[in-house]
Amino acid sequence: MNKNLLAFYSLLIACVIGADIANAQSYSTKYGVEINGGLREYGGDRGRRFFMMRPPDYQAIGASFAYYVNPSFDATIFGSVGDLGHRDFSYPVKLGFTARVTDVMLGLRYKFANGYLLEEGSKIKPYLYAGWGAMQSVSRIVHDQPGYIGNSVNRSWIAAQWTAGGGVRYAITDNIDILAQSCFNYTYDDNYDGLPFSLSRVRLNALHDMYLYHSLGVAYNFGANEGAYKFSGTEEEVPEELVERVNLAARSIQFETASDNIKPESYAELDTIAEILMEYPALQTLIEGHTDDVGDEESNMDLSQRRANSVKSYLASKGVSDSRMTAKGYGETQPKKKNNSDENRAVNRRVEVKLYYKN
Repeated sequence: MNKNLLAFYSLLIACVIGADIANAQSYSTKYGVEINGGLREYGGDRGRRFFMMRPPDYQAIGASFAYYVNPSFDATIFGSVGDLGHRDFSYPVKLGFTARVTDVMLGLRYKFANGYLLEEGSKIKPYLYAGWGAMQSVSRIVHDQPGYIGNSVNRSWIAAQWTAGGGVRYAITDNIDILAQSCFNYTYDDNYDGLPFSLSRVRLNALHDMYLYHSLGVAYNFGANEGAYKFSGTEEEVPEELVERVNLAARSIQFETASDNIKPESYAELDTIAEILMEYPALQTLIEGHTDDVGDEESNMDLSQRRANSVKSYLASKGVSDSRMTAKGYGETQPKKKNNSDENRAVNRRVEVKLYYKN
């Protein structure tokens, strides 16, 4: 196997293994655009070039648009355009083909960083995807068929195509990911490579032509989800001592079951947070509400928002200015642990109070 491709797949494996210990992103986004570029490898009647069995002479570029459906799935539209080809060692003419192949497909992307297998906020995000669409091939076929003038003919065709593959993304910032991926494309056209030789038909019940596309790319994520919040204009760091004191107090905030009513035993810790905010009037605070995965997503989002609002109201009753506080509910979208045990769900049911300075 080619050393470059070996390194490519080693990166994928390392990313999957290391995903559980990656730092989480600060917020989610619902839209994403991606550009990528890489190598195409042909497989068909003339043989296979898969996994660098022969030099990678054919390149392509691609792009995609994705929409966040839920923590496990994104809906996507993606496509690529580039070259594909194969030449044998026949004499005096090297038989084979070169084609410009363009494809466009609709699909779904399954994300391992979905809160069940890996934390949704992981910086490293492996995924699988599959899609269905169409491709156009414009081929130059070098042949040895009798009855044609010269050894070269052109053929243009449109056919259905499905694709399946996988890859991994790494979050550089809240909005930008870099990614590495590979996909297998199976085309319902058995003639764009010139074997069996035909310029005007598609063979039925045939092993159709196919190709791999290995690529590297960059994705830009935008359009904050409901409840998303991003700190802006923040330069000065809050003293670590204050952060630790507030985090410790926030971990003890409790509510009645399926309610936004704060339990009385939480009042002392909330009073501690209020005292810190009153002592440091320049501090702003983001109050985040989070739930586990019990119940439907919409109800959990509503409950998390109401709980964040309750904490904000309590702090306001202790004299903290409403203008210094923002309350956001995240529902079940940002678990700290996998929701696979009562203990982990208890950790995920929480309110976080984050301090920051805003210019």
